[in-house]
Amino acid sequence: MGVILETNQLCKFYGTGENQVKAVNHVNIQIQQGEFVAIVGESGIGKTTLIRILMAFLETGAGTVDFYNGSGQRQETGAFVRKFIAYVPQGNTLFSGTVRENLQMGREDASEEELWAALKLASGENFVRSLPEGLDTVIGERGHGLSEGQAQRIAIARAFLRRAPFLILDEATSALDEATEVAVLQGLRALEPRPTCLLITHR
Repeated sequence: MGVILETNQLCKFYGTGENQVKAVNHVNIQIQQGEFVAIVGESGIGKTTLIRILMAFLETGAGTVDFYNGSGQRQETGAFVRKFIAYVPQGNTLFSGTVRENLQMGREDASEEELWAALKLASGENFVRSLPEGLDTVIGERGHGLSEGQAQRIAIARAFLRRAPFLILDEATSALDEATEVAVLQGLRALEPRPTCLLITHR
């Protein structure tokens, strides 16, 4: 075990002069390999901005972000980090096609058994089995034909299938009731190998 992510005095500003807004202000985080970390707070406090910086979608305004590999060696931060991160963003990220095709975006060579196992961990197995064609049921863009909670569970299962060492869930359970959310988080803890997880939530 060792540090996998560390930020030091991380800042991000929008605007200039008197109109400058601090979206992220002197944030210091240290996450150990295998840890389950939650950042909790109301909307608008910079949680999603922080994630976009960590994933190199945004540049920092000040401070540093450092990732470390399994040997404890510092990795140059940049687009490469997305290779070992599975990310479930806010909103619906499904596309028009079958449930199977949406899941296989996580890992193309996933077997039927692995698809069902990921759905089970994401509390999506039962509802997918009840669909007219199961895994081969066609859904519309942004999961049209599914409830928001069902779409979220497919997106989470897709992230589980990637087997990435670092998993980021950005309000990814916002449409789930409390019992289902707990079940999904229990499924996350049961993943093998267990990823390091950063959970962003307002509740």
